[in-house]
Amino acid sequence: MTFEESLARFGFTFDRDSRGVRHFVRRTGPYLTYWLQVREDGTCLFTWEFAIGEFAASMGLQVGSDEHLNTFLFPREDEVGPQEPAWVAAQIERTEARLRSVRLFEDA
Repeated sequence: MTFEESLARFGFTFDRDSRGVRHFVRRTGPYLTYWLQVREDGTCLFTWEFAIGEFAASMGLQVGSDEHLNTFLFPREDEVGPQEPAWVAAQIERTEARLRSVRLFEDA
């Protein structure tokens, strides 16, 4: 199985090819999107975006001036690693664990 075939098993679809970099996307629902850039040098870049403005709006809240279509939460740094399915799976697990840990209210 090729790396790109394994991405399809993870739910990624091909988005575009730009200057030799193949872009794949996986939308997990209305708010969270994973992006993977597959590079010619055998590495890939993993990142994600969470539509926090839309998420807040669905709860009757707003972020800033309520331009929820343009308000996203991103990682401070993207991850670069090998074109290996296990590495991609680990990045997805780390991201989901991190997002599950977000708490807006601390217990006293």
